[in-house]
Amino acid sequence: MSKTPNPEHRTPNLISIVMPSYNQAQFLEEAVRSVLDQKEADVELLVMDPGSTDGSRALLLRLYDEYGARLRLFFEPDRGQSDAINRGMAEANGTIKAWLNSDDRLRPGALALVAGLLEDSHPAWVYGRAGMIGVNGEDVTSLIVRYKNWRGASFSRVKLLTENFIPQMAVFWNRQMWERAGGLDLTKDLDMDYDLWLKFAAISDPVVIHHELSDFRVHGDAKGSRYAGKQLDAALTTARCHARGFGWRGVWAIALHRLLSLRTRIIYCFLKP
Repeated sequence: MSKTPNPEHRTPNLISIVMPSYNQAQFLEEAVRSVLDQKEADVELLVMDPGSTDGSRALLLRLYDEYGARLRLFFEPDRGQSDAINRGMAEANGTIKAWLNSDDRLRPGALALVAGLLEDSHPAWVYGRAGMIGVNGEDVTSLIVRYKNWRGASFSRVKLLTENFIPQMAVFWNRQMWERAGGLDLTKDLDMDYDLWLKFAAISDPVVIHHELSDFRVHGDAKGSRYAGKQLDAALTTARCHARGFGWRGVWAIALHRLLSLRTRIIYCFLKP
């Protein structure tokens, strides 16, 4: 049950961050504080915990005592990560939205940077850059980060069809964009973010920020580490679906996607935990 009720209205200029979390007590406090300690931004954090058994709930209740109603806790079962995020978005009061996994973190000042870029008169979204950190929060110098920064420096729909170069933890959108796109596909578990970006891109191009907005944590239990191959397979299937209607450009994009996926598999053998 939620610790705080959801009002009927939406709050202008409020940023809502949804955080799906399951047995992530090791990283959870840092993730929560990275959101709620943001300066010059009005923010609420909705943590969706379907039944952690590692002390996460006790930790969250302690943090609730500190942060109060800005931290909204939902201790209800769900049908997986995509379902948890969709539920959180339905409860969110903000006009600007995002999700942050409980093993990642926002950079200081991130929300102040995006707050003025997503006015609510039409569907809009924005993405920036993400750093990489290790288990203990230490910076990890990575060719993966440099490559994604290079590819994400400019945007086109066809370019996005060739691979997912957008860091999920550095993407923000307004309420109208989420409603037009229809939220996350519950049948997707490993590439729901990529599918969402492609749905967003069919509505409008994003604003691109050349600043680090967040950090992605690499560790052995992360989905991207445990299921890297399956994640790449899922992304190719999703790209094929969205490439329909692009004609020869879609055929070219999918061919390049295959090549880049093969390259990524080889690289991940050496660079991922």
